[in-house]
Amino acid sequence: MVITVWNGHHYGLNLTNSELMWGGLLFGVAHILPYFAGASLLGHLLRKPEVTTPQLIISFLIIGCLSSLIATQLVIGSLVITNQMPMNDVSDAILPFWIGDMAGVVVLAPLFTGMLIQICAVSKVDLLAFSNSVSPAPRSFLKKVLFNLTLIFLVMLLAKVSQSRDSAFAIFFLAITHMWIACTESSKRNVISLAISSVTIVLLVHLFGLMEHVKVYQFALNVIAANALFGIAIPQLQAANAQLKDRVFIDSLTQAYTRDYLAQRSALEIAQSHESCQPLCFVIFDLDKFKDINDKLGHVDGDSALRQLSLVTQQNLRKTDVFARFGGDEFVLLLPSIAQEDALLLAEKLRVAISKIKIGGIALSSSFGITQLQRGDTLECLIKRADGALYQSKSAGGNCVTAA
Repeated sequence: MVITVWNGHHYGLNLTNSELMWGGLLFGVAHILPYFAGASLLGHLLRKPEVTTPQLIISFLIIGCLSSLIATQLVIGSLVITNQMPMNDVSDAILPFWIGDMAGVVVLAPLFTGMLIQICAVSKVDLLAFSNSVSPAPRSFLKKVLFNLTLIFLVMLLAKVSQSRDSAFAIFFLAITHMWIACTESSKRNVISLAISSVTIVLLVHLFGLMEHVKVYQFALNVIAANALFGIAIPQLQAANAQLKDRVFIDSLTQAYTRDYLAQRSALEIAQSHESCQPLCFVIFDLDKFKDINDKLGHVDGDSALRQLSLVTQQNLRKTDVFARFGGDEFVLLLPSIAQEDALLLAEKLRVAISKIKIGGIALSSSFGITQLQRGDTLECLIKRADGALYQSKSAGGNCVTAA
């Protein structure tokens, strides 16, 4: 209301102070209502635990766009009603007003939201799930911001000197530098850099007298901010993909690879072995009488036995070896570039190491079946022969190693 009264006197509007205050009240309400509705809707989405960062950003951009459009209609309507704007100017004012308001929302709302959540004693939303922890040294961030400000100054100076509308579109190159900041800095620094760039552009528009290009700069701010906000999601998507990959390829109990990973990796290793004529050995082994451990000691001790077996096995393998859980207490080894004689020695070493593990006073024992890759073999061929060798070990009383 104060600003409206000041503007009325500044532009010499033929209105009384009471008329200007009434206009300021309508102006404020016209802004508050649509943005309150948009913020409430966004807050409702934020409180849903299944909402991902990309979904949040898309929702924020859509809701911000619609809220600013509704606010534009209400605000211009209030200006017309209170005689602060003639009806003939409405069509020319809607687009720049809308784009300008939307730029302010897209650029500044994330920054102010973070500030408010820090101030509020109890926040209804938690933005930690939507922020990454990448925080390089502050000096690195400052250098990027200074580089960005230099680029803004040069681009807008070019527009001033050339007085060409086309030169104003060079401001869109800022999308590249802001994506760089978004992908290498924390979310907080990302929104701070956006605010700094936006304020700088607004100031230079007035300083260089570039008001005729203002729509270009407003559109640019929206595009750059939207790109930068999506840049926040990139590290989190990478982390989410890594977690999903671990869930698919890593057995949660034993930390061995899963059967799915074995199927993919074995296809590669078998192909390479056939091509390079290097040996490849395949081993299947399991615990003898594992059911008795579960029945006598319980499944908790049974799980402990599997975890300790896995730990001992991983400690004795090379980095190139593949150790996977095949199912239950059955495990497999894929051993590239190793002859069957050496694979037998490794299996014997593992058998002895496993026999030293005691669970509830019971010493573990294990049986092994080994085979070497032959011409034309597939994973199914290796499994079938190694499984036959394992059956021979079991038939011999267990706690031994047999080669097919």
